Amino acid sequence: MVRIWVRATMDFDDEEAFRAQLLPRLREPIALWDATFDMPWRIFRSRLRDIARGNLERIEGVQIATWDEIPEGGLVLPCDDDDWFRPDVAAVVEDAMRPGMTGLRWRSSFLEVPRDFRHLLGIWRRQVKGYRRQFLCTTNNYALFASEASKRLMSDHMQASEWVAVQPAADIPFLRERLSLQNRTIASQTSLVPQRTTIGRRHLLRKLGRYRRLYDRPLPPDLAWAQPYVDQVGALTAELRLR
Repeated sequence: MVRIWVRATMDFDDEEAFRAQLLPRLREPIALWDATFDMPWRIFRSRLRDIARGNLERIEGVQIATWDEIPEGGLVLPCDDDDWFRPDVAAVVEDAMRPGMTGLRWRSSFLEVPRDFRHLLGIWRRQVKGYRRQFLCTTNNYALFASEASKRLMSDHMQASEWVAVQPAADIPFLRERLSLQNRTIASQTSLVPQRTTIGRRHLLRKLGRYRRLYDRPLPPDLAWAQPYVDQVGALTAELRLR
């Protein structure tokens, strides 16, 4: 059986525990969010996680498991707590696996608003110029067999990317299918903590408008399976009201 392992997440439903788990770099952006919107960031994130859980529970032939529940050698799809998979991902991955393979990758897909001009330029270069993506592995576009050595690779997609880059291509084949969607929202860390600037209220409100417009656009046909979840995130984002 294929296992889905959701990486460590914060306790969004217990405010005291949540505050204790907050990384220092997130404290100021989340304080800005909570001062701007009437729905606290932790509640918004908790509801995003519920939407993702609804997606995971509809995938056929998988067990959603903690790391300790996964047997050595079990085939694992790692993901973050807001990521989505295509309903038949387990069947496709199992069918593609062959003896001697150590894993599998597939085409990365994102639901996002570019966080800055550099990010927008990178997306354009990949789509128009055919440049390779910076990371071979993103949060939920690969599967590996469970072991103590592979745990760190499934915990951190950047480490997984470095490892995959030096492996023989036949050991970790690449499928051009879209089997997953990485859901980056206005509440994502990459959105709230830009790399080269400090987010302010005006910046946050501009992002809100862009995300609302994003959810009004239909998905491409090969991602149509995710439309119900996009609609749910769009409805959740529409609930945000200014204080």
